[in-house]
Amino acid sequence: MRVIVIALTLVSATLAGTTLYFARELALERERSHAVATTTYTQTPPALQAQLRLPAVAPSVAQQAATPPLAHTESEEAEAKNMQIELSRRTLKMLADPAQREDMLLEQKVMIRGMYPRLAQAIGMTNEEAERLFTLLAQQQIDFQEKFARCAIDPNCDARDASHNQTDPGAQEIADLLGAERQQQFETYKNTLMERESVVQLRSRLPDASRLPDERAEALIAALADERQKIHMEAAQRGAGMNGFGTGVGVIFSASDAATPEAQIESAQANSRRMRARAAEVLDAEQLRVFDEMQDELMISLQNQVRRKEEFATNTSFATATTVN
Repeated sequence: MRVIVIALTLVSATLAGTTLYFARELALERERSHAVATTTYTQTPPALQAQLRLPAVAPSVAQQAATPPLAHTESEEAEAKNMQIELSRRTLKMLADPAQREDMLLEQKVMIRGMYPRLAQAIGMTNEEAERLFTLLAQQQIDFQEKFARCAIDPNCDARDASHNQTDPGAQEIADLLGAERQQQFETYKNTLMERESVVQLRSRLPDASRLPDERAEALIAALADERQKIHMEAAQRGAGMNGFGTGVGVIFSASDAATPEAQIESAQANSRRMRARAAEVLDAEQLRVFDEMQDELMISLQNQVRRKEEFATNTSFATATTVN
């Protein structure tokens, strides 16, 4: 168990360094969409899927059950911290080698290119401009990763403070490349990544005769993102948040103040109806049928998830009571 605890701690520490850029991007997107701080997601965001080498569909994450926290002894934490420091030193050694640094940069660029599908078309860039942007974003990621590693080996550096106080290396270069109008379009694009993934899945399911043109795909993305933001704002106005449940076909939301499993499902169904209604403004009958099918799949997965969590909680309570008695 001790080895497992240390290994899990190290994996978390390593991923914290390699995903710092994407975590900051996700935080900015939530601020832009006015999502409340209590919003949680059970689907791994596309950026983290790329970093964690997860498949495009992450059912194991979407179907995760509550797991009791592992107890860490002081010796285990100290050993894990020492190993984290050693890993950070190795990372810095790799980054100090120009050839290895270039390989890491190329790897990050591939990940970011996959994170932002059809970006050039969406904000009006040439292919050359898009490649330049991906290079700058990849360099940002490498710079953040390097700073996190340096912080890890510095006993006077707090990684949490460092992540909040980071400046964006290359931000001015990105601003100069895009210009004010495309910069705003890029921010809007990043705030719709969730909907874009859903629309990609929708288009892949449609028959050739019902192909969804680019213009209507963008209209659908905008409509779904607008409705998502309204759902979040309405929850925030009553002091609640939203819990997101995701599979490969999209994300469905239920209110955090839904106290019972039945209330959670009812909230998700109501929000799903709202998404279907917005989709109906854009899609034809066949396209809407497929979209509804995807929403039905989400609801089935959510209901199964809620049921499993209830069974887990019941079995855990029973086991605890049996042990006490």
